[in-house]
Amino acid sequence: MAFSLVTSEPGRAGTAARGKEESRSGFWVVFFLMTLLSVASGAMLAAHMVQTLQQGQMPNPAQAGSGPALHADGYQTNQRIVKMRPLVTNLDAPGDAWVRVEGVLVLSGAEVDDVDLLTAHVEEDLLAYLHSLRLAQLEGAVGLQHLREDLNERARLRSQGAVSEVILQTLVIQ
Repeated sequence: MAFSLVTSEPGRAGTAARGKEESRSGFWVVFFLMTLLSVASGAMLAAHMVQTLQQGQMPNPAQAGSGPALHADGYQTNQRIVKMRPLVTNLDAPGDAWVRVEGVLVLSGAEVDDVDLLTAHVEEDLLAYLHSLRLAQLEGAVGLQHLREDLNERARLRSQGAVSEVILQTLVIQ
């Protein structure tokens, strides 16, 4: 019985090594071209933005024409901010959990006869709402977002549109 070892031809081993080198060099060529393309497009975008800013073509929301003038923070120039007193109450469930909310009311441009009376009515309504909440409703970012939306809606309804927003400064649950 004779055994023979099958060996590859000398030319084939060199071809496989050359194929790997060619694929590596092809990768680096494509990588270099894509990097060059990215840098060029970024430079063109930056140059366009600088040119637009220098020409003053950027739209200004305060000069939009229709509607009241806006501050840089997005609020109207004729709005007022009224600080609320801290609202402290226990939650509906569990009964031994307490919540403390401090915030401000953003009054729209509508003329209000008695700001203190309006603030007191809104605070009373928000306090009653906070007393009806459960701890599970205040958990997480979604709970905080729902609380903000509910407080804004209740303040708008109670003030008949005079309050445009309730901004929460602190919320402590104990």
